[in-house]
Amino acid sequence: MLIDIHCHIDAYPQPVQALAAGQAAGVRTVAVTTSLASYVRTRLLCRHHPDVHVALGLHPHRVAGGYDQWAEWQEVLGGASLVGEAGLDFRHGKEQNWAAQVTVLREIAAVCGRENRPLMLHSRYAEAEAWGIVVAQHVNWVIWHDYRPEGPKSLLFRTIEAGHFLAVGPDLAASAAMRTWLRAIPREQVLTETNGPWSRLGTGDRALALREIVARLAEVWRTTPEEAEAQVERNYQRLMAAVEKSD
Repeated sequence: MLIDIHCHIDAYPQPVQALAAGQAAGVRTVAVTTSLASYVRTRLLCRHHPDVHVALGLHPHRVAGGYDQWAEWQEVLGGASLVGEAGLDFRHGKEQNWAAQVTVLREIAAVCGRENRPLMLHSRYAEAEAWGIVVAQHVNWVIWHDYRPEGPKSLLFRTIEAGHFLAVGPDLAASAAMRTWLRAIPREQVLTETNGPWSRLGTGDRALALREIVARLAEVWRTTPEEAEAQVERNYQRLMAAVEKSD
């Protein structure tokens, strides 16, 4: 079973076809969202796909200028078992916008910590700030999405020491630096993602991209692609068991 822990199904130009292709290839997907409208749209698209779990997300880019559906988003959060993507992005903008992102992430993380919900964490050039928030709010299940190879190595290792997951996508799998880091990360804490259609994959074949990532992991772990795929599946099942327990 192939695992895509982070995919924007509603962003595909032909989402129905993307879903059908994933199902036919045996891909289990977590469809992340970026706003309340994105979440509703994705839920409707995926309602006949038991192979897809939908996460309620609020991308930091949506927060920077103020999010006028924040109250409604929080109400929906009460019934969402998976949260993401959410986080911080300090690449652009002004400090007052960053402060708004911090406030929102703190509130989201507080719910995830209190109700034992997994958080698909986005953080660009704000890794330390994001990590400080999830620690302070006692989030038990963090899936770190698209960690920068140039990001703080010590912080990534502290994340892993705390028992959280690293999601490896096409960009990370292609990074020689990240493959070196993966040798020090327990394979039980690794998941795979495409970030389609926003990564270098674009609207390409998700199953093929996931197999290529698994092949890279197999090289790092010095095992077969079949065993690497099975390992990622076990990690996913452990996460989903935690989700079911929190429902």
